[in-house]
Amino acid sequence: MLRHPARRAHILALIGAGVLIVTFGGIGIELGNDMARHGNMDRQSTAAGSYLRGVHHATSDARICHYAFEAEHNPVDGECYQQAVTQLADARTGFDGFRSVQLREGGGRKEVLDVVEHQLQAISTWPRSADAMPQGGAALLAALDKNLSVLSRASTLDQADRVANMLRNTSWQRRLALLGILTGVLSMISAGWVLDRSSLAAARAEASSRDLALRLRATLDSLSLGVAVFGADGRLWHWNEQLATVLGLGKDFLRTGLSYNALSGRLVVEGVPLLEPFEHIEGSLSKGELAPPVVVECKGGNGADLELCRTLFFAPDGAAERRGFVLTAADITMRLRSERALGEAQKLRALGQLTAGIAHDFKNLLTVILGNLELAAEYDQPDQVEQRQEYLSAATHAGHRSEALTGQLLSFMRRQRGEPDSLRLSDLFSFLGGLLGRVIGPRIVVECGVVADVWPVRVDPAQLESAVLNLAINARDAMPSGGRLRITARNVTFSVNADLMGLPVEEGRSIRVVSDPSPLPAGDWVRLDVVDSGLGMTREVMDRLFEPFFTTKREGAGTGLGMAMVLAFSQQVHGRVVVATGHGSGTEVSLWLPRAITTHAGEDAPVAAVSSIPARSISPTPQAQGRSLQVLVVEDDAAIRDIVVTILGMAGHRVLEAGDGEQAFDTAAGVEGTLDLLVTDIQLPGPLDGVTLSRVLVERYPALAVVYMSGDLTLDSPPPEGSVPNARLLAKPFRRDGLMEAVTAALGARAGA
Repeated sequence: MLRHPARRAHILALIGAGVLIVTFGGIGIELGNDMARHGNMDRQSTAAGSYLRGVHHATSDARICHYAFEAEHNPVDGECYQQAVTQLADARTGFDGFRSVQLREGGGRKEVLDVVEHQLQAISTWPRSADAMPQGGAALLAALDKNLSVLSRASTLDQADRVANMLRNTSWQRRLALLGILTGVLSMISAGWVLDRSSLAAARAEASSRDLALRLRATLDSLSLGVAVFGADGRLWHWNEQLATVLGLGKDFLRTGLSYNALSGRLVVEGVPLLEPFEHIEGSLSKGELAPPVVVECKGGNGADLELCRTLFFAPDGAAERRGFVLTAADITMRLRSERALGEAQKLRALGQLTAGIAHDFKNLLTVILGNLELAAEYDQPDQVEQRQEYLSAATHAGHRSEALTGQLLSFMRRQRGEPDSLRLSDLFSFLGGLLGRVIGPRIVVECGVVADVWPVRVDPAQLESAVLNLAINARDAMPSGGRLRITARNVTFSVNADLMGLPVEEGRSIRVVSDPSPLPAGDWVRLDVVDSGLGMTREVMDRLFEPFFTTKREGAGTGLGMAMVLAFSQQVHGRVVVATGHGSGTEVSLWLPRAITTHAGEDAPVAAVSSIPARSISPTPQAQGRSLQVLVVEDDAAIRDIVVTILGMAGHRVLEAGDGEQAFDTAAGVEGTLDLLVTDIQLPGPLDGVTLSRVLVERYPALAVVYMSGDLTLDSPPPEGSVPNARLLAKPFRRDGLMEAVTAALGARAGA
């Protein structure tokens, strides 16, 4: 097994060699003193021995420090090597005196001395850096060490002979020599044993590192995402095979040392690089601080959906050469497909909940309409007109509520703004006073506060009414055993922007949420409170209170749109919704509505400017007043078609009717004279829808006025795609006045064109 000494082993070996040197040095000093005392020691021999030991020691240091630097790249080892090579180069100057002493002490050393001189001459030309040793330098040092060992052994033997001769007559000198030899041998044995143990430990650590590297490589190759490791200079260190597959690269493109910019230049889709510029990464690395990973989703060159992630890493000691970043690339195409499928499933579930809730609301409204019409039919006597009219009014109001419900749903789903109007809350409260009693039921006491002095607000009346009704219904569901529902309003003025969450807690309702955490602008506001005496809500419910389709009711009992509609209404009027609750303290929902200020003309206007389109006065056109018009009504619903035909017939027009586009085309082809007006539903069965039919008939009758009808239209709906110019839109459901206004506007626009 190949053994590489670790740094600790080197230190212990040096200690052992130092002990041996000190031991023999002590013996040498004693012997030298004795020799000096006896006049038998040659000073030149002593100097030559010191020179030899110094050169030998420098050679050992150079070898040991070089191997240590190659293993650990420690600057201390590099400096040690530099000092040792400098000492060997300087030893060249005193070599001639050393040669003369060696040749005088014994024969047979000339060849060795010539080789050592040549080796020292070669070393004197070496660079002093540890990482710049010439090729073959290690072998040269080893050969020099061996030759010096030969000279050292020869000198040691000669000196031993002289010492033996000197100590032959003294017993204490013999014991001292034996003790020195034993000490030196034991020191060398100890140093060798420690060096061997350390070498074994280093070899085991290296083998463990290799095994760990192999396991990490196998782990990287087993990942489903691509991984690339770059150094701080932007050069590629490591990568796995999956990286080329995910990024759509060739197998031979990735290689050690590949620059990040080269990879970024390869990953370009429609002229846009997928990777961030290297300058950004380099700036983050220069700061030396860990930063959150940078994650981006994009479309790869092979058409796959990719998730790219860049993460920085630093060495524990902060070394610049051991810092860099990791780039991972994952194919998330299947994940996105799963998310889309889950989203579609959630939409279908939400659609089912919405359908169930809307069906429930419409059934209630139809019950009111049909019940009141049946009661009105019972009161058919002349003296019962007042009672009959009361039931008819109730049925009419329920019909208006149905219309408002559909309009509010469309407005919520499309996030459209309603038409604001100045409203006094006294009017709203007088209406709610009678309505809420029938909606809430007899087990709950409804209290409406006095609002005569409350400022008017600039809101859409239908939306505010719907918002309060939704809150009242939620309060009713929170009090299944009965309770009290209180609706109040008051004026509030803030001189500075106000944090609604910082207002004092009322009646123990400490759990609060607000629809918009930003401060409420300074000014005049109207606070409308809907307070129940229920058990309150938990923090978990409060955190999801404004989520669309979130409901705590049983499956199918609610749509979960009540609070979402209230939130949408508050956002449209630039107000706020604050909900406060507490265990056993009930729930308070506060609507913060902007005050409608009074202008010089005496009309109410909002504090914040609200753009509104002035109503255009519509007057009958001369054509409509001078003669009876010829009108074609196209509607696939026979009941709606009969209503339109009846209203237009009562206005004195000659009305033709059709149930689909093809029948309408045939009817128009047989018309005598000019066709003046087309009133058609947009969605018709068959190949001809309302828009296509209007374009065909306008080509035949250029002066034809057109009115489009549809249940999908709202006040803010744009004209349908492909519609004829100057056509008018009529949203369903509509009343007679609305139909006649649309007809008059269409005829006027056509006449003006």
